[in-house]
Amino acid sequence: MIVEYSKLLEKKVEKMTDKIAIKRLLDLVILLKQAKSLSEIPNVRPIKGTQGLYRITTGDYRLIVEPIKNTIIIVLLVDYRRRNEKTYRGLD
Repeated sequence: MIVEYSKLLEKKVEKMTDKIAIKRLLDLVILLKQAKSLSEIPNVRPIKGTQGLYRITTGDYRLIVEPIKNTIIIVLLVDYRRRNEKTYRGLD
């Protein structure tokens, strides 16, 4: 699949200092590029209340992705320790 990144994701990753988390994210991006469909990726769940947005859990982070045809757009990176109804607000 083709993987594209949002500006928000780029800014968030630039500020990250946890090398293990960065490696996990890079491994996940490689896995996304090699996959033929989103169903091949582990830990993928649809986000309730949105259309076409999914979350992929890796370590203490969630990637918010939007599949469009043969392209995955990585919209946002959310660090989650505690989540509530506000976690995904404003994505739709």
